[in-house]
Amino acid sequence: MAYSTSEELQRLGIGKRISSLRMEKKMALEALAQQINVTPALLSQIESDVVPPTLATLLNLARVLDVQVDHFFVRTEIVDTIELTRSNERLSVAKSRESDQARMTYNYQALSYRLKDKKLEPFLVEFDSTIEENMVPLSHEGEEFCYCLEGDIEFITDERRILLKPGDSLHFYSHVPHVLRGFGPGTPKAIFVLLPAAKK
Repeated sequence: MAYSTSEELQRLGIGKRISSLRMEKKMALEALAQQINVTPALLSQIESDVVPPTLATLLNLARVLDVQVDHFFVRTEIVDTIELTRSNERLSVAKSRESDQARMTYNYQALSYRLKDKKLEPFLVEFDSTIEENMVPLSHEGEEFCYCLEGDIEFITDERRILLKPGDSLHFYSHVPHVLRGFGPGTPKAIFVLLPAAKK
C-alpha cells in the first residue's frame, strides 16, 4: 500500500515517540530544540509528525534523549542478533514538499532497525535534485560513510567541496557542519552508514 508523506509519518509515529521521551525526561521543548540545534517551531512540527527529521537531527535526538536510533522505528524490544531486511520491509521517511521546504532535500529508508545493540546505522538515501534552496549545514557526533550508487552527489563544508560519482565513497567525521546534495538528471542515490558517537 502506498502512503502519502503525512500518512507515512503518522504511521511511523516518530514524532510522537520523540515527544513521549522528552516528556518522560521532563524536558521543555525549547530546551531540547536548543540541544539538537533546531528551532522550537521545527521541533514542534517534528513531534506533531508534520515534518520528518533529517538523519542528523534523528541522531542528535537519540544522543540527547539517551536511546538508540532504532527506538524511533520499532515498537517492541529489540532482541534479534541477526537481521534480514527484505526490500519490502524497509522503513521510509519522506520529505514533505508542503511543510519542509528548507530542511531536507532527501528521502531515506532504514535498512536495519531490529538488530540488538547494534552500533552502525545503515540507510538508503534518495536525493531530490530538483530542489533549489538555501540548505542548512548540519552536524552530529560520530562518523559517516557514503557510497554513491547513482547520479552525482556533492559534499560541502566551509572548506571543501567534493563531487561523488557512482562507485565513489566518502568517510568523514560528522561533527563538521556539512551539506550533502544531489544534482543533475535522475534521482541520485547512496548508501549511508552512520556510526554515532559512543555514549559517555
